[in-house]
Amino acid sequence: MKITPAVPADLGESVDCLAKAFAQDPITGFLLQTGRGYRDRVTQFFSLLVRARIALNMPVLVARGASVIHGAAMGYTTIRPAWPLDLAEEWDRFEKSTPGLTDRMAVYDEIAARCKPSAPHYYLGVIGIDPNLHGRGFGMQLLAAFCDLSASDRLSSGVYLETAEASNVGFYERAGFAETGRGRLGGATLWCMYLPHSPR
Repeated sequence: MKITPAVPADLGESVDCLAKAFAQDPITGFLLQTGRGYRDRVTQFFSLLVRARIALNMPVLVARGASVIHGAAMGYTTIRPAWPLDLAEEWDRFEKSTPGLTDRMAVYDEIAARCKPSAPHYYLGVIGIDPNLHGRGFGMQLLAAFCDLSASDRLSSGVYLETAEASNVGFYERAGFAETGRGRLGGATLWCMYLPHSPR
């Protein structure tokens, strides 16, 4: 298994892995509302995110097996450029077609704004592994590869992320992350975590 940057041809497999990984996730469940059509909304959500990150040359990493992709991680560097116009318009249509999404995104963003570090940093927005492959170390390898990208960027002070899965908190703590704050997403707790890099 290798960790490599994603290319456009990886879109379908990467999105499928993420949709499976986040099928029961409290964050996407809160934002996109579980129930009828949820899997389609999650798939469209991740398709938009992956395509935007690739178009902007932002970090998108995949855990690549001999013939299939087992997982993916993506986020932003120390900058968050505007999305290409076509993808921004597609996001607007998606947001309007998902009742309440704008308001729920505002709740999520308010928590993140309170808890993220003020110094320039990388943001790990999504990391997911095919649920059938949990426990094999693929997630930790993806996480380490993303953190290495940040550590090699002299503008970055560290890596910031959020999770609403209590079981993930220990996973990130083992990798060196510490909690910076938390908030409520409906009935779920959102933990905000940060891994600082050593001074360079």
